[in-house]
Amino acid sequence: MLAKVLSCATIGLDGVLVEVEVDTGPGRPNFIVVGLPDAAVQESRERVRTAIRNSGIRFPLGRVTVNLAPADIRKEGPAYDLPIAVGVLSSYGGIDDPLDDALVVGELSLDGSLRPTNGVLPMVSVALRDGLKRVFVPWSNADEAALVEGVDVYPIESLSALVRHLSGEAPIPPYRGKPLDAASFEPGEALDFKHIRGQEQVKRGLEVAAAGNHNVLML
Repeated sequence: MLAKVLSCATIGLDGVLVEVEVDTGPGRPNFIVVGLPDAAVQESRERVRTAIRNSGIRFPLGRVTVNLAPADIRKEGPAYDLPIAVGVLSSYGGIDDPLDDALVVGELSLDGSLRPTNGVLPMVSVALRDGLKRVFVPWSNADEAALVEGVDVYPIESLSALVRHLSGEAPIPPYRGKPLDAASFEPGEALDFKHIRGQEQVKRGLEVAAAGNHNVLML
């Protein structure tokens, strides 16, 4: 049976919706991921399989095929773990919610808990832009995701918690976020250029401007 879950890829500061298609069926046990995945995405096969089993949920026997579309965009990082896991469970009826209006992102630990994910803010912005109503993110990213108004953000602690929410067994309320206090903000390591992927010309320009005490106009 085929299941589809929406996730997101980041390209610089922009995001692009990624459709995670999962098909399970009879055949020799195999788990394949296609759609231009990098090594971290390929390794999600072991994280997803182990996380599902350690969450007390049955992993389907037979062949599992995952396609990350569009196939011409490179998929990087472990943020596809959770949408792949949800797609696997949906493909054999473990999750009934179609998730047509939802974005799902998150890296899985082997015990089924979720780790923080990079690039959540542009991902949630893409969800809002494309008319999605719900976003499921790791609990650690909830404050960042909640900065985008107009989308219901659901902070997820584990795969089993998400399954219980989608089944209606233990609903998770939308996260409203903490109020920002600009006066108490202190610049720190969070603003380090090492956390910005790409944008080499922009970073170099800002470094030169800072070194020479120049003004900067960015267009």
